[in-house]
Amino acid sequence: MNQSSISRRATLTGIAGTLALAAGSPAWAAKDKKAAVTTLSTVAEGEAKAATLFTRYGKASIAAGSRVLPVFQVELLEEDGAHEEDRKYHANATADSTFKVAGIDQAAVQAAVDTLYKQYIDALTAAGFVIVTDAEVGQAEAWRKLSANMKPTPMVADTGKRGKSTFYGPSGKGVYIAADDIRFSGKGGFAAFAQVGDAMGRATQEYALPTQLKAGVVGIELAVGFVQIKGEGGGKYSNIFGDGVVNIKGDAAMQVIPERSRLWFMPFPQVDGTKQQLVLNTTVLPAENPVLAFKDVTSKKAKLGDAAGMMIGFATGTGGSYSTKTYEITLDPVVLPKAMEQTLGGLTAGLVKRFTALPSEPGGKNR
Repeated sequence: MNQSSISRRATLTGIAGTLALAAGSPAWAAKDKKAAVTTLSTVAEGEAKAATLFTRYGKASIAAGSRVLPVFQVELLEEDGAHEEDRKYHANATADSTFKVAGIDQAAVQAAVDTLYKQYIDALTAAGFVIVTDAEVGQAEAWRKLSANMKPTPMVADTGKRGKSTFYGPSGKGVYIAADDIRFSGKGGFAAFAQVGDAMGRATQEYALPTQLKAGVVGIELAVGFVQIKGEGGGKYSNIFGDGVVNIKGDAAMQVIPERSRLWFMPFPQVDGTKQQLVLNTTVLPAENPVLAFKDVTSKKAKLGDAAGMMIGFATGTGGSYSTKTYEITLDPVVLPKAMEQTLGGLTAGLVKRFTALPSEPGGKNR
């Protein structure tokens, strides 16, 4: 596993700074509080860990034998970044890092997503659920309105201030975005999904689906990232309490992102008007990490800009240390889809197993 540790320290003259790129465990690793992590590579492992991997929100369930409309989405987070600033007088420091992913074979990833979707449908069918046909779905007015703005798979979209993701759905079905994914709503929403309408409009149509179809709706969303970013130093009161040090740390490895990965469903008839959810509560790693390389690809222009900023700070006596970095994470195009099928296949199996067990489980938390 490759890591990047960045530390910019400004002295009173604003000149000093350090940068380290290391392979293996960096010195700061032992000090950081690590989130819970588990490795998953088979369907059997996913089913065996189903009781502990997911947190339940809601009290409803859908009994085996019921009709259901399944939707499926995989998100690959391919660009992310962080900005940290310490505004200590005469010793301020600024660090800005961008992490970009390269080496993804979209056709191979799409094939893996199609395989995962088939496994999902097969698992629901094996559990006794009846899958609503495309012809039946097409007769629902709510679905026609929702699907009119669905984008073909894969779909590239901004996911916030620094993030950019590619979303995959089953071939021929497009990418379904759940109404409660507020990243797609209002001003500043995804340009790729600008015509989808506001969250309230989508939620109205989505809520009507079970009634119009006389079937439950069950969706799986799996979000995969390739770097964990942690910023340290700076903050709101760094002009008073700052020490002139900021850090941005990046740990490159494929990981399924907790909280953003889930199974959601709406039963028929509706219970309380809210989505029921099973949410991944731990970071999940594949048995084989597809990351091949992690390197600094910062442009000469950015480096010269940092140097010029520090020299100006030195000349004016205001201090200042600047670090603007871009890193490239290169993936193995063969290992990635394989890791997706194994790890996401295990999670899909675990989600379906937990979903089918809900009638016998006590109600979950509110969200």
